[in-house]
Amino acid sequence: MYVKIIGDTSIKDFTFESNNRIKFGEYVLAKNIDNDDILAVVKDVKLTNEKFICTAKVIGTLKDNKIEINKSPISPECGVKLCDDKILNKIFYVQRGLNIGSIVSRKNIRVYLDTNKLVSRHFAILSVTGGGKSNTVAVLCKEFGKKNGSVVILDPHGEYATLYHEELEKKVKAIHPTINPAILSPEELADIIGLGNNDKEINKKRVFLEYAYHTIKKEFPGLSGMDFIEKLGELLYEWVKLAEVGWEIKYYHPLKRKYDMRKTGEDDFINLVSLYDKVSKFKEDFSLNIGNKDIIEEFEIGKINVVNLSGLEIHQMITFVSYIAKNLLSKRILYIKSLRDLNHPNEMIKTNAIKNLNNIETHYKIATKPVVLIVEEAHIFIPINENTSASLWLGKIAREGRKFGVGLGLVSQRPKQLHPDVLSQTNTKIILRIVEPEDQKYIQRASEELGEDLVKDLASLGIGEAIVVGIAIPLPSIVKIDRFDGIYGGKDIDIVGEWMGMNW
Repeated sequence: MYVKIIGDTSIKDFTFESNNRIKFGEYVLAKNIDNDDILAVVKDVKLTNEKFICTAKVIGTLKDNKIEINKSPISPECGVKLCDDKILNKIFYVQRGLNIGSIVSRKNIRVYLDTNKLVSRHFAILSVTGGGKSNTVAVLCKEFGKKNGSVVILDPHGEYATLYHEELEKKVKAIHPTINPAILSPEELADIIGLGNNDKEINKKRVFLEYAYHTIKKEFPGLSGMDFIEKLGELLYEWVKLAEVGWEIKYYHPLKRKYDMRKTGEDDFINLVSLYDKVSKFKEDFSLNIGNKDIIEEFEIGKINVVNLSGLEIHQMITFVSYIAKNLLSKRILYIKSLRDLNHPNEMIKTNAIKNLNNIETHYKIATKPVVLIVEEAHIFIPINENTSASLWLGKIAREGRKFGVGLGLVSQRPKQLHPDVLSQTNTKIILRIVEPEDQKYIQRASEELGEDLVKDLASLGIGEAIVVGIAIPLPSIVKIDRFDGIYGGKDIDIVGEWMGMNW
């Protein structure tokens, strides 16, 4: 029992003094004037005349190990005591939850996240470089693995390609990113070969690429992979020669369902030469990433599927992320809709549903179960002042994925560069050390539960310590995330160790 409450009290906070040492972040119990038990957390500790003066923030009234809103001031006459471990363990335990760490002030109190709420309502992991983001992702993956979870990690730096833990034995699949250009849309193909869409001359190249795309699809049905790109290049070369002398080019128009002719001029010749060079360079530089198979087919149920995007250009990464996000969501939607249509009275709809289900269950098994998509360096794909194809589909998952069992996890060291609309859709945030005040304010605006007092704590967090707020945790808390005791590639290089180990 601590000595007494001092000064004024309110429904939100109170101050007390103690002869015993009290830690920042400690949980204590008091009483309000209605004699309800009040759970509070210590937010400030001062030492005066050998007494600890502690300011505590009220979390709420405690009833049957559940937290309710406190509506009455704290009683000035009540005593204050440490909250019992049993109470805290019951509060922080979530059945079938993800065991991610412990309360900073008490290492024996384990913290669990509600798996269903974390995945279905999305989450973000935010921190400065070296704050513990990759370790947190690895810990979550280990916990997902225990539950036979289906996870896809989009990994720009190849940090998780070597992810290993004995509890993840045979549950991690590293995937080299290959894409079949024949199953891309003309817009996606233009993006991946490096044609922007914000310039008049570039838009003309995109038009010619679309002409060539549809012509090859018409004349060589079933062509895929590198063969498709080869034929595309050959056709563009023919058009270059025709445009050089101002002759017409012949192309297939999919809307008219017939071939059309176009007269070419000097500008067309220049654009076709530039486009041919682009396709040739793409074929040369991107050859290891061109395949005949849909990458979605490679994802496996119950595994941590790591797509190693390292080595790709930014625009190519964006196209990959967009394609994967779009197809994971669309195939999950189609799968769930087809399951419903099995009972449809219309035989044609029922037959089509069976066909769709057979196709998905044969080629796209990942879509038959809920899946969580974790996006590392998310600020690249969902930038604040730019609409990319990736931000379109990741934003769609953030808004609609809950209904179809597609979860989204955003990981970033540059929070203020993330699009606020998508960040605000992540209903649980694991925020490790954030020093930059602008980042702190930006995160606070995107999170209703991150109060001013918690924001002040962000800069003082140690490595691996996180403020966790949102729907997946019983109450906002400062958590020491477990150290992942396996292998992953996100750790800093031992510069001196490597220098000293060199043979001179």
